[in-house]
Order: sequence, then structure tokens, then C-alpha cells
Amino acid sequence: MSKSDPVAVAATASLPPEIFKAYDIRGIVGKSLTPEIVERIGQALGSEALAQNQKRFIIGRDGRLSSPKMASALIEGLRKAGREVIDIGEVPTPMAYFGSFQLRAGCCVSVTGSHNPPDYNGFKIVIDGETLVGDAIQNIYARIAENRLFRADGPGLLSIRDIKNDYIQRISGDIQIERKLKVVIDCGSGVAGAIAPELLAAIGAEVEPLYCEVDGLF
Repeated sequence: MSKSDPVAVAATASLPPEIFKAYDIRGIVGKSLTPEIVERIGQALGSEALAQNQKRFIIGRDGRLSSPKMASALIEGLRKAGREVIDIGEVPTPMAYFGSFQLRAGCCVSVTGSHNPPDYNGFKIVIDGETLVGDAIQNIYARIAENRLFRADGPGLLSIRDIKNDYIQRISGDIQIERKLKVVIDCGSGVAGAIAPELLAAIGAEVEPLYCEVDGLF
């Protein structure tokens, strides 16, 4: 680790091992998850992707107030490792998985705190078509702790894509209900509200939406 990189030193020194869970990386924003730590996580993911000959990441995020900042820091780290990033914006986690297939990326991260309270956030990760769990997540921690992080000569490319229509068309092209159904959907002010009513309507349902406006405070 270079002594001339104080951000790297501080982020690594304060790296809390407890955020590296069995199925995701998750912590409290501003405490166990800071932009500096998240950037190092992104660089570690980019380094792991490089080791598996993977170039491109899809990044999606939920509707939490902290998610844009967390996604931005993650993207910065991925680009630092020379990875190309396609930002698909505010989407439910399944759309990030879909995006990795649709855009032939092989890797994706959904920035989401899942079912946890609003002060939490985290990352669900796929590299080379495999969801990171268990030892694979611990390896990301080890990469950061041991400073086994690749830094490219220049940042990876960053682009923005809207895949909402592609997602709806793919599902509605496969599924059409034969008998008209009235569906009441309550999205609890979460990010699914941005697409679920339209998706259900596209497969032939009559939709009554409840709490489908995305609200980061729920």
C-alpha cells in the first residue's frame, strides 16, 4: 500500500469485517459503510473481475436516499480497476440481473439495503454469471485488507442505459394472462413501485397501485 494514498490507508484501516455477510455486503451508511470504504469495495470487485477475465459491470440501485452516493462511490472504484460500467439507474434487483444478461456484461451489482431499515445499504454481487456468497465474499474482504487491488492506467468507461422497456417487453413477450385479473399491488414505497404496476399491466392485468411512489424513507 502506498503511503502517498491517505484515502486508501484510512479506508483499509477502518474496514469493518462484519459488513461482509454470507450473501451480500451490508452495513450502516456513514458508519460501517462510507464512500471511501465503498470505493475500495468497488476496486476489489473490479480486481476480482479482472482475475476472471470480466470487463463490464451493470450497476442498479434501490430508492434509498443513500443509494445514489453509494452507487457513485462503487462505480468510481470499479472504474479505478479499469472496468467498464453501465449505470441502469434506480431499478429493482432482478432488473440488474436481467441487465447483466441483456447487455452481455456477465457482472452486476445491485446497490440495495434489501429488507433493512433506511439507514442501511449494501451490495448484491454477480461476477461472471455467479452470485458471490460465502467464501467469495470473504475473498473481497481479503483483497482490500491485503491491498491486492488492481489500478488501471486510466478509468474504465462509464455509460448510462435505461433498460425498463426491454425488461417489460421480455417478460410480457413470454407471459400473457388468459383471463383478465384485477391485481392490487402494494410496493411499500420501495423501488419496485417504479416498474411493477406497468409490468403487471403489460401482461394483461388490471392494476390498482398502492404506495408505488418511491420514497427513500419508506
